[in-house]
Amino acid sequence: MRPHCPPQLASMNSCAKCGACAVVCPVHRVTGQEAHTARGKLHLALLSDLPGKGEIFEDIFSKCLLCGACSSVCPRGIDVCRQVVQSRAAFPAVTGAHGYEKFLARKVLSHPEILAPLRVLGRAGARLLLKYLPADSGLRLRLALFHQDPGAVPAAEHAPAAASGLGPEEGLTCYPGCSARYLSPEILASCEVLVAGCGQALSIPAGLSCCGLAALAAGDRGEAERCARNNIAVLEQSGGPILVSCASCYAHLCRYGELFADDPGWRARAEAMTARLVEISCFLDGQPVSSPIPASPVAAEKKMRVFYHDPCHFRHGLEGRKITAEPRRLLARHPQLELLELADGPQCCGQGGLFHISAPEISALIRDTLAAKVLALAPEVITSTCSGCLMQWRVAVAAAGAAGRVRVLHLTELLAELAGEEKLPSPEA
Repeated sequence: MRPHCPPQLASMNSCAKCGACAVVCPVHRVTGQEAHTARGKLHLALLSDLPGKGEIFEDIFSKCLLCGACSSVCPRGIDVCRQVVQSRAAFPAVTGAHGYEKFLARKVLSHPEILAPLRVLGRAGARLLLKYLPADSGLRLRLALFHQDPGAVPAAEHAPAAASGLGPEEGLTCYPGCSARYLSPEILASCEVLVAGCGQALSIPAGLSCCGLAALAAGDRGEAERCARNNIAVLEQSGGPILVSCASCYAHLCRYGELFADDPGWRARAEAMTARLVEISCFLDGQPVSSPIPASPVAAEKKMRVFYHDPCHFRHGLEGRKITAEPRRLLARHPQLELLELADGPQCCGQGGLFHISAPEISALIRDTLAAKVLALAPEVITSTCSGCLMQWRVAVAAAGAAGRVRVLHLTELLAELAGEEKLPSPEA
């Protein structure tokens, strides 16, 4: 959720034109176009007599990541993301140069079970073709999305019922998200490993749908509400905490109450559900810290260099709370790791849900600009908790020709891998 602001400061015409949004906007940083700033969009939205306004709007308003950076620095508290989504709601379902691809992606997400066979085909293609495709091949970059990093937790298929056999009132209920459930089940497997290490088990309810973030970002509020109602109804059947491993899903689930602002009944149900949400890094950070295994002198000289990428959803919004310290504290528990940081702080990767489909050129510029900075730090692993960011980083690493030396892992995959290594007997045993 965005920080609360007085109604009189929430409208488009309250913009002070101060330019604070221009400084932090990832899109404006690479294009330099005033129309791509929040200030520019809010100004254009007020021009009702602009010739060709429809086409101009469709182009300009599609070039927004909805990262929330502008809202976080706006001195008047304008919820720019909400204004952009409202503007997009008036656009045709298929719009812009890449409108059909974006529309198709949204339709797939409305039936996320389709992603499972896509994963099988994609990974098979990656195994067969990545060795032979040129380094600058566009197909190579697409297949990088499906490439499973060596050393990751083995993939595991999951039935709708909990593998542990626990009833709905036992253990932790899990909202896995589309990516972990269908595209990257190794993420879900690593979550199960880590939760089991805390003496608990995950229960995955049947019937969950996409969180609805992609639909809302495109202005399709009806589809977003349909997803929300379904997920609320399913999750209401369980009790206790609801564990979420994807940053984007978690942030959007937290905003379900906003979807039903005019429906008191569903809003109350949404808020009751969101009160149970627990993000995976926060859950693990809240567990007792076991005594770390002392690193040997040799191990100390060969620390694994890790870069943690902050999802924009965790840096901006969430009712003013940031989830940035918890993942770093988890990584700091392992003395064999060296955590790398950018001198100019965390930055957007340019994925933006379906933004990389609607504005691929701008997305690639943002991606490669950030990747150049991060790869200059010589990381061995790039990790995050956002499924979309991980996809973007796999493409970034492949585009930079670094796929052979840099692994891209979900934070839980890395932590589960480290937990397994720490349990191995020492050579002297």
